[in-house]
Amino acid sequence: MPKVTIDAKTVEVPNGTLVVEAAKKAGVEIPVFCYHPKLASVGMCRMCLVEVGTPRRGKDGQIEMDANGNPAIAWMPKLQTACTTVISDGMAVRTDSAQVADARRSVVEFLLTSHPLDCPICDKGGECPLQNLTMAYGPGKSRFPVESKFHNEKRVPLGDLIMLDRERCIQCSRCIRFQDELADDHVLGFQARGRGIEIVSLSTPEFDSKFSGNTIDICPVGALTSRDFRLSARVWEVHDYPSVCAHCSVGCNLLICERDHQIKRIVPRENEAVNAIWICDKGRFAHHFTTAPDRLTTPLVRKNGSLQPASWDDALDAIVAKFAEIKKQSGASALAGLGGDRTANEDLYLFQKLFRQVLGSNNLEHRVGWSASNVGVDLVRMYGAGADTNLGALDKSVTALVIGADPEEEQPVIRLRLTRSVRNFGLNLIVANGRVTKLASHAKQSIVYRYGAESAFLLGMIRTILDEGLENKEFIGARVNNLDAVRKSIEPFTVEHCAELCDVKPEKIRDAARLIAQSPSFLILYGREAMAAQQHDPAITSSIETLLLITGHVGRVNNGLIALYPHNNSTGAMDFGLLPTHSAGRVKSDVKGLSAREMLSGKARALYVMACDPAADGNFTKPDLLVVQDLFLTETAKLADVVLPAQSFAERDGTLTNTERRVQLFRAAIKPIGESKPDWWIVAEIAKRLGATWHYRNSAEIMDEIAATVPLYAGVTYAALSDNVMMPRPPYGQGNPSDEPTEIAMGELENVSSGKQWLSVAESDASAKFELFWNEPRGEGREAKNELVLAVARSLYDRGTLVGKTKIVQPRVPAPYVEINSQDAEQIGVGDGARVRVSFDSRVIELNARVDGHVPPGTVLVPNNLDGTAALPMGAWVKIEKV
Repeated sequence: MPKVTIDAKTVEVPNGTLVVEAAKKAGVEIPVFCYHPKLASVGMCRMCLVEVGTPRRGKDGQIEMDANGNPAIAWMPKLQTACTTVISDGMAVRTDSAQVADARRSVVEFLLTSHPLDCPICDKGGECPLQNLTMAYGPGKSRFPVESKFHNEKRVPLGDLIMLDRERCIQCSRCIRFQDELADDHVLGFQARGRGIEIVSLSTPEFDSKFSGNTIDICPVGALTSRDFRLSARVWEVHDYPSVCAHCSVGCNLLICERDHQIKRIVPRENEAVNAIWICDKGRFAHHFTTAPDRLTTPLVRKNGSLQPASWDDALDAIVAKFAEIKKQSGASALAGLGGDRTANEDLYLFQKLFRQVLGSNNLEHRVGWSASNVGVDLVRMYGAGADTNLGALDKSVTALVIGADPEEEQPVIRLRLTRSVRNFGLNLIVANGRVTKLASHAKQSIVYRYGAESAFLLGMIRTILDEGLENKEFIGARVNNLDAVRKSIEPFTVEHCAELCDVKPEKIRDAARLIAQSPSFLILYGREAMAAQQHDPAITSSIETLLLITGHVGRVNNGLIALYPHNNSTGAMDFGLLPTHSAGRVKSDVKGLSAREMLSGKARALYVMACDPAADGNFTKPDLLVVQDLFLTETAKLADVVLPAQSFAERDGTLTNTERRVQLFRAAIKPIGESKPDWWIVAEIAKRLGATWHYRNSAEIMDEIAATVPLYAGVTYAALSDNVMMPRPPYGQGNPSDEPTEIAMGELENVSSGKQWLSVAESDASAKFELFWNEPRGEGREAKNELVLAVARSLYDRGTLVGKTKIVQPRVPAPYVEINSQDAEQIGVGDGARVRVSFDSRVIELNARVDGHVPPGTVLVPNNLDGTAALPMGAWVKIEKV
């Protein structure tokens, strides 16, 4: 570790450290504008100029000493940029000299020559680096005449979500570099030269990126502002409440910024292990559902054929009376519960406790809609990735296989983190899918297999490892049973045969297998497309397990399995047993309950639906009693006998468990809408009316019980999670201009809590032995006759209830479309944008055609969450005809 002396303070720093970062360790803050710790250094703004010297060496190469016996320093004749200068051993740096002070003053003065004096109306006011650094380092008075001021456009729509003020822009290029380096969306650039240089959009539609809002956060001035928040409040007027995103399973940490019980904006809360300092635009802008005018505000009870407002007592008493009547007539097996995986852990725990302990029914599920393909309850329990695995900091010692997933559309920030790991740390990335995804452009190996042949691809890699003796013999000998039987079972499946089945060249399969086997660490991230196939092909499950075990890649950090689930608490729904086969803690049940399909087909006489909308997908048979608990009058709620208004994530406390099994706490930010109640309170009130002695005063007490009774969550209390919600909003605390600037920029907070992860069996029990098993891959199915295989995808911006309540993002919701390979499109006789008819079974839908090379020949892709595309069957054979 080289030593460097900064303003007479000597510190040791790792090799490769920049002067600007080394200074922080010495307690010295060097001002910056263009530099950002998450971006590559460019040295554009010159604000970080410092004096730099290195030990003087004589002709013999030896360091010369001064009169005091210290190394003599040879100071460079000109100031150096601290953001591009790398520390060397013995280096000396001066940041407090008159020469440095003059340079800083000159830079600020130059920036202000044409910067507008509109701080009183600027959204950045109160958290503006330019404001703070002008006060700290700038001149008190400008020498430039006002007549020489350069004027430019002040209200430039830079896409649907961002507004650009070209007069405020200081051309630091942070926004451009973020889009190029991290978002991998090359949609912004500079235009013109000199004082007329300006930011422009390079894409159609403008600023076409799922991460555009992050440029607002990292802009050091008020040049980029949110069209949602713009001119609606000052940052010192809003109160910041720590929360967790309500959308996908990444679990991005947020701050809800509230004023007058209205959410004014959402900004990222730094958590290096989850989302670093970034969030996607859906998480940032799609929050208006929390205060939508059509929120349910009072209980509704069906009377004379229509839903009528009722008191809580009347609604709850009606539910309890009908539950008791049906149970008496038909037994507990006639009662069923569907709990959505968007609700908090506390809600899910009490929901399953109500059914299992109070009602005596094991008919519990959550797998409807986008969660219908959620699988892996035992795989993740056994082999989940080691605790503290950080997807944004995986280095060249790690190989990651992303199979059957499209993180760009389903878990955008995970795509961002994996891209960063590849570019900055050398992660060996293998992307395998039935089509080309955006993540594949960063892969060391990109593999496109035939949809439905996922298990053949995995099996081909297993055969390669076993055939070439690359298995981890020591680990297998100590902890794995039944390998010989599995080896014998897969004898017919040579690599060549597997390659033929999955339509991948044998050598590509072998190359991927060798990379996995020879890598010190290995992760599998498998997504919804693989899970959907796994429901019909159990060989995928056995192949994933075998691949992990024969290589010994379990039970350690950066090793194991991550299931990329769709919703913010899909993992929690699995953890707390909203399954007919498992109870709380992912423990297998002795009695199997009804599946979601069975519940919805009329096999249950009473159905309690919490936070999901099964009727929206069709094929719904109304039971004798239908109770719906939700935010809105959904399609299912319209059919209900009793409707109960629940609170959104912004109105109550709770915890969520993300796709990496990380439990995180969120806090209430706004007061409840109408008479709505937390989901856990409603469930508890029903239980008490059924005779249960439940006395929960708040959600913290429920989590205390969970921590004491569910082994997976042992010790996971609100007290243990509380430091996860105490991090300040970057870059300047709470943004109060009366506070002293903290000078802590985004990306510089370290060693903060990232939530609590529960441990897999492979990690928690070092002596556990694992039994390999084998399932035969499914057959190839029927032969296609003028038909194509349907792949079902997901669009980040959809026509769902939550996104639909946010007007500002509606232009980003695409019209329904079918993606067709150009080869197939030519045979059908359609071009890009043509209207086509997609038919399968007895269903026919009309869509716009997108002709490109993302899907292979023989396959078409349709996003399943746009208008008219719900409930499409993955892997179905379809016909495409020109309209």
